[in-house]
Order: sequence, then structure tokens, then C-alpha cells
Amino acid sequence: MPTIQFMQPIVMARIIDAAQLRIDACDSRNSDCELNPPSAIRHPPSDDLSKELQRQKNELGQLLKTVNSIAAALNGLHQETLASNRAEIARLAIEIARKILMCKAGKGDYDIQAIVEEALKRAPTRQKVVIRLNPEDLPRCQQLQRENPDSPFAEPQLTADWSIGRGECLVETPKGIVKSFIEEHLEQITEALQKAE
Repeated sequence: MPTIQFMQPIVMARIIDAAQLRIDACDSRNSDCELNPPSAIRHPPSDDLSKELQRQKNELGQLLKTVNSIAAALNGLHQETLASNRAEIARLAIEIARKILMCKAGKGDYDIQAIVEEALKRAPTRQKVVIRLNPEDLPRCQQLQRENPDSPFAEPQLTADWSIGRGECLVETPKGIVKSFIEEHLEQITEALQKAE
């Protein structure tokens, strides 16, 4: 079989019906050609064409349904991955915050006055208040009470309690208890992040 090699790639090709080409050639030379007349050229019936077209449409419709179902599955997987990553990111952020806060508490790098005042704001009453503090935080709070005798911070009774961590406090009132613990604050932040998802 002979082969043809081209110097450049073929950009476009046109298929020519050989029978039609011979008829056109005969017409252009105005000579008598013994070819089949144009009516003898076989064309597929239009009914066959419409069936083929319908078959291709059905096949394309099936392919489109498949592509759409794949796209929906990928979108679901994407959303699931995002939700999973959000939860993991929130968990990691809380763990990082926990380590930072525990490190700062261990070094005494916190404002115990602000912590106690915030807990007092949440207390249901200001009468007969007892504030339980870590024994290492107690001297600083007593000093603050002496320096500010007219502030709300000066009124409560301060008590040392080794079960309370550094940078934490427990406010006891006749109407209830207010806890200001690092772990409880982190749990509240975790719950808020989970609700935000």
C-alpha cells in the first residue's frame, strides 16, 4: 500500500464521494461517460438517519446524566471534606490556644485582676461573695484589694484553694457559683465554633 508523507501536519480534510466526483468530472468534460446516473447513487433513507440521530441523542443524554451524577458526587465529597477540615481546623486551633494559655498560666503571664473582675460581672449577686484562687495568685489579689479599697474588687473575701489553677478563679455567692476556668472557656469556644459550622 502506498503511503504519503507530508512536511506539515494536516489541518483539515474533506471526504469526497468517489461516485459524485466521477459524475462531476464527466459533466465538466461534456463527454459521454458510462457512469451510473446520479439517481443511482445510494443515499441512506431519511428514516435511518433520524433513527441514528435519535440513538445518538439518547446516548448523549445518558452520558450527560452520568456526568451530572459524577459532578453531584464530587460536589458532595467536596462539601464533606470542607466540613471535616473545618472541624479539624477548629480542634487544632483550640489545642493551640490551650497550650498557649497553659504556658502563660505556668509563667504567671496573665492579668488576674481582669479574670476576677470578669467573673464578678457574671455573679448573680455582690453580697457575701467568696473568691477562691490559686495560692500563687492570692497575694497579688490581696495587694490589689489594699491598693483599691473603693473598687468592687475590694469587697469579696479571698480564699486560697489548690484545686484552682493559676489564672483561674471560682466565685461563690449565696445564689450560685461562677467558674472562670481555662478549660471551660475553651469548651465554650469549641461549642461556638461547632454551632457556626
